[in-house]
Amino acid sequence: MWGKRIATTVVVVTMAVAVGAAPAAWAGGVGDPMYGDLNADGLRDRASLGVVQPNRCVVKVELGKRGGGYKSPKTYTYLEDTGTDPISCPDLGVAVDLGGDGSTELVLAWFAGRPPTADHDLLVLRNYQPAAGFDAIHQPSYIGLADFNGDGRQDVYQWTDQGEGFVTYLNTSSGGLTPGPVRWCAGWPQFRLADFNGNGAMDVVISYVEGCGDAASGVVVIRDDGTKNHIRREVPGENYWSVETQDLNGDGRPDLIVTDNGSDEVRHYLGNGDATFTESPRAVRDKVSINGSRKTKIAVLDNDYATTQAKISVVTAPQHGTVRVTSDRKVLYTPSSGKATSDRFVYRLTEHGRTSNATVNVTVRP
Repeated sequence: MWGKRIATTVVVVTMAVAVGAAPAAWAGGVGDPMYGDLNADGLRDRASLGVVQPNRCVVKVELGKRGGGYKSPKTYTYLEDTGTDPISCPDLGVAVDLGGDGSTELVLAWFAGRPPTADHDLLVLRNYQPAAGFDAIHQPSYIGLADFNGDGRQDVYQWTDQGEGFVTYLNTSSGGLTPGPVRWCAGWPQFRLADFNGNGAMDVVISYVEGCGDAASGVVVIRDDGTKNHIRREVPGENYWSVETQDLNGDGRPDLIVTDNGSDEVRHYLGNGDATFTESPRAVRDKVSINGSRKTKIAVLDNDYATTQAKISVVTAPQHGTVRVTSDRKVLYTPSSGKATSDRFVYRLTEHGRTSNATVNVTVRP
């Protein structure tokens, strides 16, 4: 049912993390190094997983130097003889402070699935030796970190192309990992992390195919409490979409760019601040009161749902004045010399071939 394993590095974009050097503690795909403060000196260190044939699983640790760079590596053996030939060692991992006690552990996983001698899917190393284990995704494609409940501790998440989808594990105060409410079961999830409701806890938007139970495809937003909001959904899943996050209207909130991978159609969904979204463009009726003796700029976009790409045009002119669209995306209304006390005009928003009209009712004061 599930396709060939995809061993790839996933770029996770959030509204708070800039693209650039690897953030502390993040890892990701097969063979990626782990970054974190491994010796509590305030510097970023680097750890890499490896194999020493015939039967040793090792971690190479490079402690950070003040001024940049790393010291000479030290290698630690943490597993021997996993019951497989060749030896099966973890090849994904993250560096994370479990429990928030100031010490950093390494949480490791096996891309191909744990070997027969392993009791759990996640192996925790403390001081570079096995200390705990937790059940998780059997064959993860990726492992990463984000704070999904706003408690200040980094939680662990995984995704896989083998049917279990996207799963989170909350970092508890006792130093454990427990399944979190943010999860989605599907055959192949593509995701972006962002705090869509602004409460300090990470949410996720997932584009998926082969949804569990109904073989649906779609785009779903999952809040930190597990609440789900479908942006697109199709049963059975004939189409599939990709999704990106970006502030499309300059209000500081993450919005969604959803692309139909079959037709290349692009749709924009603007965040409402509560992890719900409104598709752009959507023009909303305005009521304004102006002085009849002078020109007035009307900010018609203030209550609309429109990206910075949306174009404004006038489709029905007023009867008792004139209007034109200004360079700052407002509508300049010039009243005529008559004694009309009210007027109206209709404007249109256009974006990616979609349009939305709204009426502006004008009260003209003497």
